Amino acid sequence: MKKKLIYVCCGTGIATSTILNRKVTEIVSELKVPYEIVQCTVADIPAKVASRKPDVVVSSTMISAAIGSVPVVLGQSLLTGIGKEKTVSEIKELLQD
Repeated sequence: MKKKLIYVCCGTGIATSTILNRKVTEIVSELKVPYEIVQCTVADIPAKVASRKPDVVVSSTMISAAIGSVPVVLGQSLLTGIGKEKTVSEIKELLQD
């Protein structure tokens, strides 16, 4: 089974993305698929996508740069709890084979 690549990002790549990293790890662990999560800043995303295309990007904010067909999930609900179920379902759907 192919390892899923997930980029988790926020403005600075430190605090918020660390929390998102933990939340996404919990979600993906339930799927029982191999995965790798890379934590970074929103500004890093275009270069990272160009060098290594992920299966999904989970971001705390909008990504204005063009990153092609890579799906982006806004992870704000994972932080606030409002609409969390929809976000969790979207992430799971994108990562299931």
